[in-house]
Amino acid sequence: MIKGQNRVLGKLASGAPLDEILLLLVQNVEKIRPGSKCSIMLLDREKKHLFYCVAPGLPAYYIRKTDGIEIGFGAASFGTAAYMKKRVTTDNVIEHPYWTEYRDLAAEAGFKACWSEPLISSSGEVLGVFSMYYGEVHRPEKEDLDFMKTNAQLAAIAVEHKLAEETLRESEHKFRTIFNNINDHLYIREPEGESYMDVNQAVVSRLGYEKEEILKMEAEEIIPAEYWASVRENLKKIQSEGSRVYEAGAVCKDGTVVPLEVSARIIDYEGKKTILSVARDITERKKAEAAQRLNEARLEALVKLNRMTGASLKEITDFAREEAVRLTSSKLGYLAFMDAYETSLIMHSWSKSAMEECAIEDKRFIYPVKTTGLWGEAIRQRKPIITNDYTAPSSLKKGYPKDHVHLTRHMNVPVFDGERIVAVSGVGNKNEPYDESDLRQLTLLMQGMWQLIQRKQLEDALKAYSEDLSKANDELRSLNRIKAEFMVESLPQIKVDYGDLMDFDTLETIEDQQQKAIDAVINSSERLKQMVDSLLYLSLEQAGKIEYSFGDVEIKKVLSDVYLNLVLLIDEKELKVEKELSASLPPIRGDKRKLTDLFTTLMGHAIRFTPHGGTVEVKAKEEEENIHITVKDSGTGIQKRLIPHLFHRIYQVDDSLTRRYQGLESGFYICKNIVNAHEGEIWAESEEGSGTTMHVRLPKKKPDTRSMNRIEA
Repeated sequence: MIKGQNRVLGKLASGAPLDEILLLLVQNVEKIRPGSKCSIMLLDREKKHLFYCVAPGLPAYYIRKTDGIEIGFGAASFGTAAYMKKRVTTDNVIEHPYWTEYRDLAAEAGFKACWSEPLISSSGEVLGVFSMYYGEVHRPEKEDLDFMKTNAQLAAIAVEHKLAEETLRESEHKFRTIFNNINDHLYIREPEGESYMDVNQAVVSRLGYEKEEILKMEAEEIIPAEYWASVRENLKKIQSEGSRVYEAGAVCKDGTVVPLEVSARIIDYEGKKTILSVARDITERKKAEAAQRLNEARLEALVKLNRMTGASLKEITDFAREEAVRLTSSKLGYLAFMDAYETSLIMHSWSKSAMEECAIEDKRFIYPVKTTGLWGEAIRQRKPIITNDYTAPSSLKKGYPKDHVHLTRHMNVPVFDGERIVAVSGVGNKNEPYDESDLRQLTLLMQGMWQLIQRKQLEDALKAYSEDLSKANDELRSLNRIKAEFMVESLPQIKVDYGDLMDFDTLETIEDQQQKAIDAVINSSERLKQMVDSLLYLSLEQAGKIEYSFGDVEIKKVLSDVYLNLVLLIDEKELKVEKELSASLPPIRGDKRKLTDLFTTLMGHAIRFTPHGGTVEVKAKEEEENIHITVKDSGTGIQKRLIPHLFHRIYQVDDSLTRRYQGLESGFYICKNIVNAHEGEIWAESEEGSGTTMHVRLPKKKPDTRSMNRIEA
C-alpha cells in the first residue's frame, strides 16, 4: 500500500494529468483488495452533481446510468456520502433504501455492497467521492475503513492539488488576458532594479519594440533624459509612501516621446516586492492643453495688436509677422504688400529667423505675380494655400535661388480689403503639418493688422484734413487782423469813409485773399465732414449695423429729390443741368434713402468738378432687365490709372505703404456698397480734359409670380 501511495505521489509531483494519477491509485487499491471494483467521482463546480473521473472496473452501462447523478439523501451510497459529507457504507445494496432507484442496475452489474468515502479538501469542502464495490454482501472491518479513508485522503490531495494548479492557470490566464488587454501601459520593476520585469502588450504596441527587447533594456533607456531625476525621486517616495502619481514619458523605437501620466504603487509579484506603474498615454490631453494655451496666446496677440493704436507702421507689421511665426509654431515668416494693380508683390519684411538663415546678398523685393512660384498661388487662386510637402515635385515651383531659406512646409494667406488683395503673409517649416487652426490664426492676425493699418492711416488722413482746416482758419484770421490793424492805425478819431483812407487796389487785394481763405476753410470743412461721415459709415459697416429697407422705388422721384437737394450749389456755380429721363421708367426694388445718398454723392461730385457755368448731364433709360442711370460732368476728367481704384476704400499710388483714401474721401466706396446691396453695377468712364461719366445699372423690380399665376388661372 505504501509503495502504491508513493507511486501516486510521484505521479503527482511529476505533474501528470489528474485522471492518470487517480487511475494509478484505483488500480493500486484493487490490487491490494482483490475482488473490489473502485471508482472516483468528482463534484461539479455547482456542487450538485457527481461525474466519473476514473472507474476502470465498472461496466460501461452502469457508468452511463449513474454519471451526473444529483447528490442528495438517498441518492445511492456515493450521492448520499457527497451530500452528507461523511462516509456511507452499504453492506447489501439490494435491501438498502439508498439504492431503491438503482437496485436493479446494481443487480445487473453484480454489485451487492458499496462503500463510499467523500473526498474532503483541506478547507473542508467536498471534492468528490471514493467508492469500493463488492460482488457479495460485505460489511467493512475497521481496517477496511481505515484503508478506504487513507486512499480517499490521497485522492483528495491529488484533486485539490490539480484544482489549485488549474485555478492558478486560470488566474494566470485571466491576469495575462487583463494585463495585455488594458489600454494603459503597465510596467513592473523591482524598486532597485535597473530593468523591467514585465510589461503589457500596450507598451509593446505603442513603443514599437518587441517585448524581449524592452525586458533586456535598462529602464532609463526608455525614459527620456529630462525625466530621469523626477522618476528617481518618485521611486524613492513610492517606497516610503506606498504609491505616487506623477508625469513622465517613454521613448518609442522611432525616437518620438509619448507623454505619460503614471500611477505607481508597491505590489507583490512572483513573490517579490515590486512597483507596478500604470501609465496612461496623455498625448491627446497634452495636445488639448497645448491647443488651449495656443488659443489663449492667439487671443492675447489679437488683443495686443488691437491696442497698438499708437504704434508705428513698422512696429505693427513686425509684431504681426513675428506673432504669426510664433503662434503657428513655424520657423520663419514674411509679409508682402500688393501693388495697386495686383500684378506685383512688394516684399515688406522677413521674420528674424528667416533673415538669419537666408544668405542671399542681393535679395529681391518685387515679385511679379505671373512669374512667382508656388508661394504665389495664394494670389492667383485668391485663397489661402497650404503646402505640407514643399519638397514634392510641382510644375509651379521656380527653383531655389542659391543660399535661399530651405522650405519643407509652407502656408500663406491673401489679405483682402473688400474684393482686393492688399497683402500676402506666409509662414514656413512647422515641424507638423499646417492645419485649419493655423490657417484661421494667420488670417485673423493679418486681417487685424490690416484693419489697424487702415485705422492709423485714417487717423493720419483726418489729422491732415484738420491741419488743412486749421491753416485755412489761421490764414483767414491773419487777413482779418491785417485789415483791422491797418484801419486802426489809419483811422482818425472822426467818422470817415474807409474808401477815402485805403486805395481801391489794396482793399480789393485784401478782400480777394479773404474770399480765397474763406473758400479754403469751406472746402477743408466739407472734406473733413465728408471724411468723418464716411468713417462713421465704415465703422457701422464693420460692425454689421448697415441695414436696408427695401420697397418699390421710382428712380425719377429719387433723381428729382437729389436735384432739389443740390439746387443751391447748382445755382451758385451757374451750372446748366440737362436731364433726360424716360417718361415711363418702371419701379425698382430698393432702399429709397440709400439710393438718394448714392445719387447725391454722384451728382455732388459732378457739380464739384464742373467749372463755373459748365454743364451736368443726368440720364436714365430702361434696358431689358435694368435701369441705366448716368451722371456726366464737364470737368477736367480723371487720370486713367486712377479709374480702377475709384471705388476702393483706399488705393495705392506707389510701391510703398503710402495710400490715399479716394473711396472714402469721395464717397465712391460707399456708393459701390449701396449698388452692390441692390445687386447692381457701378463704373466710371473718363478722359482727361473731357469730363467724367458715372454709370449705375440697377435691376428692375421682378414681377410677382404669385399674382401672375392668379391672373393666368
